[in-house]
Amino acid sequence: MVRKYIVSLLISLLCLSQTASAEVFTTQKTEGMGDCIYVAGSPDMYPIEFYDEKEKAYMGMIPEMLEKISDKTGIDFVYINGNKADKNKMGENRQVEIVSATKGKDKKFSDYLELISYKENGKVVSVGISFTDLASEDTVLKIKNAAGGISQAEKNGIILKYAEETDGTNVLWIVATIALVLLLAVLTVIFVVKIRKLKSENVAGRMTDEETGIGNLKHFQYHFKYTIDDISRTLYYVAYIILDSGYLRSYHGENSFEDVLKYTATVLHEYAGDRDIVARITENGFVVAIQEIDEDNAKKRLEEILRRLNGFEELKENNKLVFHASVYHLERNDKNCEVLLYNLRKNCNRIFGTDKQIIYCDNKSMNRIQEEKKNTERIIKGFENNEFKMYLQFVVDNKTKKITSAEALSRWESSHKGLIGPGQYIGNMENAGLISRHDFYMFDLACRQLEKWHNTEYKDVSISCNFTRITLSEENFIEKLKMIAQSYTFDKSKLAIEITEDVMEKNRAIATENVNKCKELGLKVYLDDLGSGYTTLANLCDYPIDVVKIDRDILLKAETQRGKELFLGIVALAHSLKIKVICEGVETEEQNSLVSESDCDFIQGWYYSKAFPLEECEEFINRYYKK
Repeated sequence: MVRKYIVSLLISLLCLSQTASAEVFTTQKTEGMGDCIYVAGSPDMYPIEFYDEKEKAYMGMIPEMLEKISDKTGIDFVYINGNKADKNKMGENRQVEIVSATKGKDKKFSDYLELISYKENGKVVSVGISFTDLASEDTVLKIKNAAGGISQAEKNGIILKYAEETDGTNVLWIVATIALVLLLAVLTVIFVVKIRKLKSENVAGRMTDEETGIGNLKHFQYHFKYTIDDISRTLYYVAYIILDSGYLRSYHGENSFEDVLKYTATVLHEYAGDRDIVARITENGFVVAIQEIDEDNAKKRLEEILRRLNGFEELKENNKLVFHASVYHLERNDKNCEVLLYNLRKNCNRIFGTDKQIIYCDNKSMNRIQEEKKNTERIIKGFENNEFKMYLQFVVDNKTKKITSAEALSRWESSHKGLIGPGQYIGNMENAGLISRHDFYMFDLACRQLEKWHNTEYKDVSISCNFTRITLSEENFIEKLKMIAQSYTFDKSKLAIEITEDVMEKNRAIATENVNKCKELGLKVYLDDLGSGYTTLANLCDYPIDVVKIDRDILLKAETQRGKELFLGIVALAHSLKIKVICEGVETEEQNSLVSESDCDFIQGWYYSKAFPLEECEEFINRYYKK
């Protein structure tokens, strides 16, 4: 027993020497807005995990394993429930991404990751964490990969740190051990004094932005948790402020950006009260939390801050707004700092680059951001599960009524909502930066289908594939397109790209270059939705267009005499420029008769063909010719 006591004392001293500088457990590995994962822990499960009242920190096996994972991933892990809140309720309420667990005891969360296992009283104890549904798949994968890379030797070191020996005693060994303990005790005292001194000197530095002198993200997270308490929460208004750093650097130079940063810090300091929080959290992002009992006073103060910021002397020319802000009045349950900042940043991006200075957010607009985030995650999963499918709507020759081509249309066969049309997800893809992935994915499917039909009875059917303005504007558009197209052997003249009118107006130089290079690859070029809004007649001359598609709105107007003359005039104009014409949206016998009697080259619409999934296309073609 004496030896057991001495070993325990030794280990306690060693633990003290290694943890004397501990705070509420977090590891800041990156500058600015890094990944931050919130953890709900078990405050009384020594040695697995426990909350040290004196150090105000979580310690034990799980925190040490999380620190090693942080070293490998750069992810910050922050315990947020102190020694009181129920960890499982925090997980169920989506306040945290991780709940600490021991296998067999916590069964509320199914996604369990073992970090360490050891024997206690002859039984194997599994120590680990469980992920809540707030944790993204990418984050879970990063953590699991990092945990798998921790060696058994490292794990054993953590286990031994908290283990206790139970062997017999040896007097000489005890004497030597006592001497060693005394020496360690002296060294530990010196070490603790130095560490605490360093800690007091550096804590401000770790929470201060070096360029501006105001708080950083860590500073805001800390005060959001400890300054904004449950009693005062509803008195706070949080503003996320974005500075247009790209404009400043491009038109005013690098020095002006640095000057504006300092000016921003000065203004924010000037308007901040004792209970307010000010921080710079990204290169060009600031956050201000002000306490006001009256909404009008809060708006007045925040709007004055924005007027001062945009009134900086070097920014006055052209009255351009360089600062924009989104503002939200906190509610009682708004306790997740990361979610709050994410929602505010996304809302602020909606007015970034416009002439609107401030957008005021409510619960609905904040929840919408989270729903968009969920939709983005579902879209990514949809790509991974090959849920996006190509449907074909066939086009017939106006004179012979034979099938000549088909338009590739996107459909999402979602495991979550069933069959979804593009109108319900294309906008989300554009906002999430996923539309290019979608466009090239559909293009590859079109190429595969043409390759399949090559040298078969369907070889004369062409396919046109849509590209959005965002995709066509990418600098590496042609490289990607060429890499896909040239990996197949079919006749490239059977493949067309469809571009919309807004491509021409908003990205003329890039669009012209990319369209011309598409022609060099042997592809046809279709101009979609002619007559729906943007196109000028000059575009028909400026671009190497093979086919124009008359928008359905023009066809509907053709029910009147003036509308009919317009329709026929567009067909005649296109033909005079050696451009063929497809009339879209033909659905009725009357519309079909009108178009059939005209000089229009091709007809597309439900009157002849609906959109078919690929597996039904050949059957439709065969059935069409048997009529």
